[in-house]
Amino acid sequence: MFRSRPKEPVADCKDEKTAEADDGQPTTGIPLFTPPKDYSPLMYPNMDEAQTSKFTALKEYINSVALPESDAYHSKEQAFLSDITFQRYLRARKFDLEGAKKQLEGTLKWRRSYRPDEIDPEAVKFEQSAGKMYFNGFDNHGRPLCYMKPRYENSKDGNRQIKNIVFNLELAASLLPENVHTMDIIVDFRDASSGNTPGVGMAKQFLEILGNHYPERLGVAFLVHTPWFFWTTFKLLSPFIDPVTRAKVRFVDLKELKDKKSDKGPEWVQLTDYVDKDQLEKDFGGNLRWKWNFDEYWANVLSHLNL
Repeated sequence: MFRSRPKEPVADCKDEKTAEADDGQPTTGIPLFTPPKDYSPLMYPNMDEAQTSKFTALKEYINSVALPESDAYHSKEQAFLSDITFQRYLRARKFDLEGAKKQLEGTLKWRRSYRPDEIDPEAVKFEQSAGKMYFNGFDNHGRPLCYMKPRYENSKDGNRQIKNIVFNLELAASLLPENVHTMDIIVDFRDASSGNTPGVGMAKQFLEILGNHYPERLGVAFLVHTPWFFWTTFKLLSPFIDPVTRAKVRFVDLKELKDKKSDKGPEWVQLTDYVDKDQLEKDFGGNLRWKWNFDEYWANVLSHLNL
């Protein structure tokens, strides 16, 4: 499924984003797009009789409003409408059939218009080049890890930023191994400032797209090195965050090991409790000596997508 090209030499650079591990030890710029063999997927529980009935009803309704075979986008829409998709929308709505119908139909209309699975990589290449959002490795349950590093924000084009986010959400779906339906996000606020961190408006748009069109896609959101100004933004965003999504947020303390007697609360965790060290970048407590190299990363993304 995934082919990686041989690693190319990178010019020595003291900039942190292109020289994460500058201690003379070998590093890699090739992302891990293949999950470990021993991952343990978190399966959806079996549906009971009432839930199965709603599942069938949702499929019947959506099929009645789906694009006809004569439409050029029909095959891609049908590929999106898997049984897992129907389950995700039902579970996101706590098996409220009418709510799931409305949300999924809304997503179909959005996908027909926005065409998230047809975004030209060239349209987001500049956004991707800085290393502010990328995939690398998997957690213990086989969920792809999406790293977000606001300090590398290189754009103020809101529409292009959103397109890049959607491109990555579609990439996440293509990286999901068998029986895995969610992804993890690691947001590293190190060296971030109020000037290079997405504002409330952009964050709100991201949450709306994630919640409306990619429900049940988030596994855990790990927040690392949270700065003082983050808490103000977090409070402003809280009314827009679904309680289920809010419960998936974890704060990471890299300085001290979390123990059972910690008084920081259950939201403070160690990443190594969720991710094997061989799948985790060294900066976050893992063994992966990662060094951002856009050419390497982008070549692997295009190869994975067969482009």
